[in-house]
Amino acid sequence: MPHGRADSNGGMTDGVAEERGLALLSAHCRSLDPLSPTARERLEQEIGVELARMLVRALAGPGPGSESRARFASGARAVFAA
Repeated sequence: MPHGRADSNGGMTDGVAEERGLALLSAHCRSLDPLSPTARERLEQEIGVELARMLVRALAGPGPGSESRARFASGARAVFAA
C-alpha cells in the first residue's frame, strides 16, 4: 500500500459479518448475567437432561482441565466481578 493511503478494502463493513459479530458480542454479554441460564441449562432445554449429560461427559474426557469441565457438567457457574 502506498504511503499516505487509507485501507479501502472495507474488511468489517460486510453486513453479514458485522451482524454475526454483534450477535456474538450480545450473547457473550448476556452470559455474564448471573440470572441468565447457563450453557448447560440451555443445552438441556434443547436436547434433554440425559443426552446433555452424556454429551458433556463425552466431550470432557479425562485430562488437563477436566475438573473445570466437570463443574460445567454439574451446573456450576463462574461469577465475574467488574
